[in-house]
Amino acid sequence: MFLTRLAFKNLVRHKNRTLITAVIIAFAIFFYLIMDSLIGGMTEMSFDTIIDYEAGHLQVADQNYWEEKDELPLENLISEEDKLFKIIRDHPQHQLDLRELNFSARLNNGINELPIVAKGVKGAELLSIFDLKNSFVEGTIFTENSYQAVMGKRLADLMKLKEGDYFTLLVKDKYETFNTIDLEIVGLLHTINPNLNSNYVYLPLQIAQKSLNVDNSISNLIIELNDKNTAEKTAVQLENSLNQEYPTLEGYPWQQLDAVTVASAKQAGIQLVMVIILLIAAIAIINTVILAALERMEEIGMMLSLGLKKSEIIYIFIIESTGIGILGGLIGLILGFFGVLAMTRIGINFDLITGIELSKFGVPIIGEMYGSWNPRSFILVFAYGVTVSFLASILPAYWAAAKDPVEALHYE
Repeated sequence: MFLTRLAFKNLVRHKNRTLITAVIIAFAIFFYLIMDSLIGGMTEMSFDTIIDYEAGHLQVADQNYWEEKDELPLENLISEEDKLFKIIRDHPQHQLDLRELNFSARLNNGINELPIVAKGVKGAELLSIFDLKNSFVEGTIFTENSYQAVMGKRLADLMKLKEGDYFTLLVKDKYETFNTIDLEIVGLLHTINPNLNSNYVYLPLQIAQKSLNVDNSISNLIIELNDKNTAEKTAVQLENSLNQEYPTLEGYPWQQLDAVTVASAKQAGIQLVMVIILLIAAIAIINTVILAALERMEEIGMMLSLGLKKSEIIYIFIIESTGIGILGGLIGLILGFFGVLAMTRIGINFDLITGIELSKFGVPIIGEMYGSWNPRSFILVFAYGVTVSFLASILPAYWAAAKDPVEALHYE
């Protein structure tokens, strides 16, 4: 107990050194918690953007189509059958669904062409399952069986089109025959989903089916559930229900979508950068502990001369350093708590700060960006700070305790 009390007295006696090291630890923990909250919020927003504007909670498609879905094939489609829809809609988690026919096309404004993704949909279904009602900056949704279309405002600006203008989609039908679809723009959208803003053109499902010669087929069925967290379980249940009548159809929950996987990979990459930042902070802590040992060589020599064992000197150093880690960790947690609280309630308006609309660069943010709570990060980063402080003290303590007492007393 005497050595422990001596170690804590040294913390008070060397206030400046204690505070400097504690502040380094606190800043590293605070910065980590803020960044972790921001990344968590951005990841959640990315997932919500994919779900609310593009993919829904669950998709049903032919497994052969799904393997080549990025190529937008017109083979292995789903035939619209009442029996199929009844099986899907009878599931207790089913809330809404959207029939979708995806195909590649070239958008021609009479002067220039641009490759885009066209989506044949039912207008009412599109608005009910995706959060688009308040995203129209001009016009509204098309009427069924009309040669009308809706696209992103950014795509329209790029092609110098506006509401009321006509354009042509150049397509290949199911039999590889070239065809054209002349459409009038009746609505322009602007959302936080960059794909929708720049790459997609929506048109009536029956017009798309007729132009592509696919009868009443669709690429996939997008489903909204009562609880998105049941998507994986519901996918398995739907597959079992469909297996007898439709053995090639499978359910694909939002967690398995490529876009979600990419967003998760980005989060892991950013987390790696944050770990590197913590390692830099650890180096600073180690450097501070070494300097502290150098400053106290005379004191160490005197303790050795008074008969203290090397193990006892090492113990004092380790307790001091660990105490600094605990102090810095607690300060960092307090600062981090209030920082994350501000992030979750007030948020940050990146558009206002940077003067740039980040969604133009594929970042799903318009206006405020909010953080998220991750209690696990608070525990882990505090343990990290204390552990680094503990480990950082071992080598300097061994080095200092190994000094000859006489040499230590005359150390400069």
